[in-house]
Amino acid sequence: MYLIELSDYCLNPMGTGNGLNNSYFALSSGDVCSLQTDSTDDAHIFLKALATLVSPVSGTYCFTGEMINFSDYRELLPFKRKIGYIGQDSAMISNRTVRENLLLMRCYFENSLSIPLDENVSKFLKMFDLEDKLDIRPGELRPVDLRTAIAIREITKSFDVLLLDRPEHYFGFKSFYIFNEILEDILKAGHAVVFFSRDRNFTETFSNRKILIAGGTLTQIPQ
Repeated sequence: MYLIELSDYCLNPMGTGNGLNNSYFALSSGDVCSLQTDSTDDAHIFLKALATLVSPVSGTYCFTGEMINFSDYRELLPFKRKIGYIGQDSAMISNRTVRENLLLMRCYFENSLSIPLDENVSKFLKMFDLEDKLDIRPGELRPVDLRTAIAIREITKSFDVLLLDRPEHYFGFKSFYIFNEILEDILKAGHAVVFFSRDRNFTETFSNRKILIAGGTLTQIPQ
């Protein structure tokens, strides 16, 4: 059974992209797919679609064999919990502290407001030097610290799939180096990853599958 399977999938274009037309895509545990395209907008909309942030025009999205219903946001939440998404339009809730944002998904599913940060979150906060910024609101953070806090939230989910949109631009130089080390551990655990990057070294180091999106069509590039 695939983790993600898109069938006859169509997406409206955004910006200068072509969208997606009647395409098929399947993702299994251990797959690390790099996206190649002549349109950044097409890579961006595809990653957002995988993250269930964009509804298809037509086609089906199955996650571990279960078809996703996009008509009700509440029905998407169990799937969003299993998908980590780190991209330029990722955000935190502005009127909650960083700590509250990091705990929000757990509070919802565990139905409790008195949950401590787990060991992984604390470890990553220390690695990225964000321990003293937990009790301020996102708008008070430097942009690079905000993006890093969002990344920590996503990589500490109980995710099956991690989606990355141009991580070399998302993180500052030092944070990108640290994130690469974390990503190595994520891959050793067998998680699936789909990413778009213009960093050739990042792509060649991590990917074991290459997907081409061109002219609205998605195809796999032979290894």
